[in-house]
Amino acid sequence: MLSTFDNIEVILAMAKKSVKKAENQQQPSPVRKQAANIEQTVTTHQSADAMSVRNLSIALGLISMVVYFNTLWNGFVMDDVMVLKENRMVLQGMSAIPELLSTPHMRGYLIIPNDLYRPLSLVMFAIEYQLFGLSPAIHHLFNVITFAGCSIMFFQFLNKFFDGKRLVVSVIAALIFAVHPIHTEVVANIKSRDELMCFFFGFWALNVFMNYMKEGKILQLLMGAVLFFLAIISKETVIAFVGLIPILFFFYKDKDRKRAVYISGITIVAFGIFMAIRSSVLDAYDANQPATTVEFIDNALSGAPSAVSLFATKVVVMGIYLKLMVVPYPLLSTYSFNSIPFADFSSIWFWLSLLAYVAMIYFMVTRFLKNKKDPWAFGILFYLATIFLFSNFPFLMGAELAERFAFFASAGTCLLMALAIEHWIIKAKDAELSVLKNTKVMAVLAPLCLLYAGQTVARNAEWKDNVTLYKADVKRSPNDCRLYHNVASALAEEVYLQEPDTLKKLKIDDEAISYLKQGLEIYPDYADLYVEMARIYDRKGSPDSAVKYNKLALSMNPSNFTANNNLGSVLLTAGRYREAIPYFQLAMQYNPNFKYAYLNVARCYNQLKQYDSAVINFRKLMEFEPGNLDVFSEIGMAYFMMNKYDSAEYFYKAILKEHPDDANTINNIGAILLNTKRYAEAVEYFKKAVTLNPGYFNAYTNLARSYYFSGQYAATIETVNKEIQMDQQNAIKDIPYIALSYQKLGNMVEAKKWEATSKQYYSNFTLE
Repeated sequence: MLSTFDNIEVILAMAKKSVKKAENQQQPSPVRKQAANIEQTVTTHQSADAMSVRNLSIALGLISMVVYFNTLWNGFVMDDVMVLKENRMVLQGMSAIPELLSTPHMRGYLIIPNDLYRPLSLVMFAIEYQLFGLSPAIHHLFNVITFAGCSIMFFQFLNKFFDGKRLVVSVIAALIFAVHPIHTEVVANIKSRDELMCFFFGFWALNVFMNYMKEGKILQLLMGAVLFFLAIISKETVIAFVGLIPILFFFYKDKDRKRAVYISGITIVAFGIFMAIRSSVLDAYDANQPATTVEFIDNALSGAPSAVSLFATKVVVMGIYLKLMVVPYPLLSTYSFNSIPFADFSSIWFWLSLLAYVAMIYFMVTRFLKNKKDPWAFGILFYLATIFLFSNFPFLMGAELAERFAFFASAGTCLLMALAIEHWIIKAKDAELSVLKNTKVMAVLAPLCLLYAGQTVARNAEWKDNVTLYKADVKRSPNDCRLYHNVASALAEEVYLQEPDTLKKLKIDDEAISYLKQGLEIYPDYADLYVEMARIYDRKGSPDSAVKYNKLALSMNPSNFTANNNLGSVLLTAGRYREAIPYFQLAMQYNPNFKYAYLNVARCYNQLKQYDSAVINFRKLMEFEPGNLDVFSEIGMAYFMMNKYDSAEYFYKAILKEHPDDANTINNIGAILLNTKRYAEAVEYFKKAVTLNPGYFNAYTNLARSYYFSGQYAATIETVNKEIQMDQQNAIKDIPYIALSYQKLGNMVEAKKWEATSKQYYSNFTLE
C-alpha cells in the first residue's frame, strides 16, 4: 500500500508525462497546470519537513542544555584532575596541541606502560584553557553544548534512518535520550568529554554517510570518513561502528550496494589509519605493553571464586545495564567490591538477566529474518553491539560496571522505547507530530520525561564535588568498599586543605578515619584503606601509627608502591634518611613511573650529602614534570653543593625566567656569583633580593660579604649593622667583617673595638 508521499510522487510522474506531450502547445494545458500545482505542493511539503526537522533539532538541543544547565556550578571531580586540572600538557594551552597529538593519552599527568591514544578531547581542553583559563564552569558548559550536539545528531540520524516518514518516533527517541539520567556521569564529569565527542562525531559520520548513499557525492564519502576518524581519536567506543555500518548500509539503507561497499571500505581504512597512528605513538613512548592484571578493587570479577561465579556475575552485570536503561536508579560513580555481590546459577538475578538477553536476541533475529529493515531489530542490535565492548566477556574491563560505558548503548534502548510508544500507544507508523498532544501519548511520555529530567537535574547537583558525590553514593551503595575510601580521601585531601580552623581540621580527619574503618569492615584486605589511614595519622603527628598502618598495608600487598613511598616519607620526616631510602626504592621498583618516590629519595640523598645520587633522581623526576620549578630549585641546590656552579646557575635562571621577582632564586644566583668571585655582579643580585624581601636575613649576609670582597667596606659595615638590628644572634658570624672593613678603611680604633667583640665569639679571630 502506497503512503501519501508515494501517491504524490506517482501523480507527479504521470503529470510530467502529460506535460511532455503538451509541451509544444502555446497555452498551458490543464494537465500541465495540475503538474505544476502538484510539484509546488510537494516542494512546499518538503520545505515544511526541513523546517520541522530544523526546529525540532533546535528544541532538542535546548532541552538537553536545560536539564544539564546546573552542572555549570560544579567543580572538578574524579578524573578531571588527570586530563585537565593538573595535566602538564593541557595547561600549556594551544602551544601543546602538536605534543598532545603525538603522545599517549595520560602522558601529561603520568606515565603508564599500557596507555591509550585519545588526543582530541585533550586538544579541546587545551584550547579552552588558552581562551578561558582553568574555569570549571566553562569546561562544564562545553560538555553541555557537546551533549546537545549529540542529541541533535541522534535525532537527525533517526530521521534519515526512517526517511523522514516516522518523525514522531525520531522525536520521542531523541527526547528520551536528551533527558535520560544514565547520561549524567558522561555530561557532569568533564573528563568524559572524550565519550561525548566520540558519540557526536560518530553519529555525524553516519548522517553524512546516509547523505552519500542518497546523493553519491564523493565529498560526502570523504567527509564521513574524516568524521569517523575524529570520533575514534576521541575514544575507541565507536569501533562498534566498523561492524554496524555494513549492516546499516547493506540492509537498512541499501539504495546502492556499490556505495555501501565504499562506505564500509572507507570506514575500515579510517580505522586502520587510527590503529597505525596509535601503535606508532604508543610504541615511541614504550606505552603499548600488554595490559597488566586487572586489580580486584577495580573489577571484582578478577577475583571471582570460580569460573561459574565469574560467568554468572558477568551475566548479572549485563542485566544491571539493561535495568538502568529503563529504571536508572540508583546511579553511582563507581561499582567496586562489594556493590555487586558474586552470583552463581542459583541466583534469580542471573536467570532473569540471562532470559532477558536470550529473549532480546531471539526477538531481534526473528524480526530481522522476517524484515531486513525492521527498526526493532536494529535498535536491539545497536544496543548489543555497543554494550558488548564493555560486557567483560571479550576481556575484563578496568571497572566491573560504569554508567559511562552505557552511553552509546542507550541510543539503542531509547529507539526501542520510542518504538514501543508508537506501537502500543500511538498505534500508527505515519502519525503526524500533532499526535504528541494526544491524551494517551501525553499520559505516558510526559511523566516519563519529567521523571527522567528531574532525576537528571538532581543527580547533576551531586556531581558538585568529590565529597558531595561520594557521600551521596555511599548511602545508596553501603556495601561498596571503594566508596568509603573515596569519601575519606576527599575529606582528608580536599576539605581538610580548604578548612582554616584547626579544630575543624581535626574533626575532618576523625570523620575520614571513621569512613576508612567502615570500608575495612567490608574488605579487610583493602590495602589502600590502611595507606590513607597512615597518611592521616602522619599528619596528626602520630608517626608510630603512620608506620603501623603503612606496614599493615604492605603485609597485605608488598608491591603497594604508595604504602612504600609513604612509609619512607614518615622516616624522611623523622630524619631517618638511610632507613627511608629502601622504601622509596621499592616504590620505584613496583611502579617505575611513581614520580613522588624519585622526589623523596632525592631529598634523602641531599640530606646525606650524596649529591650525585640526588641529581640522578631529580633528573628522573624531571621526565615526569619537565616544568616543575620546585624540582629546578632542589636540583640547582644539589649542583651548588657539588660546586657545579654552571649547572646550578642554569636551573636557577630557568626559574627566574618564569618568576623574575623570586627573591630566593635571585639570592641563590647571587651566591653562585659570590662563590665564583664575581663580586660586583653578586652585589646587584643581593641588593635586588633584599629590596624584594626586606626581611631576608640570608640575603643581607651574602650582600655584606659581596660588598667586602668587592672592596665596598663602608657598605659592608652598614649591611652587617643592619643584620645585627634584624637578628643579633645570627649576625654574630658576620661581625668580623666589620672589624676587617674598618681596618681596610684605616680606622684602627673601630677595627680594634670590633676585633674585641668578634673574639667573644671567635677566640682565634685576629686582625691582619
